Amino acid sequence: MTQQTSSESVKQVKTKELKALGFIIFLLFPIITITGISAYGFIIWMIQAFGGVVGH
Repeated sequence: MTQQTSSESVKQVKTKELKALGFIIFLLFPIITITGISAYGFIIWMIQAFGGVVGH
């Protein structure tokens, strides 16, 4: 394996890692967060719909 080939493969790996990081940060985390908050709100809503509002 030549030095140039290994240098190109390192650049390709770094590019793929940056794309994966961007996907995780800008797509996956927001989707998971929004889904989790929505599910929590839906659960609370269903508890109140079928069990009544909990008194303090």
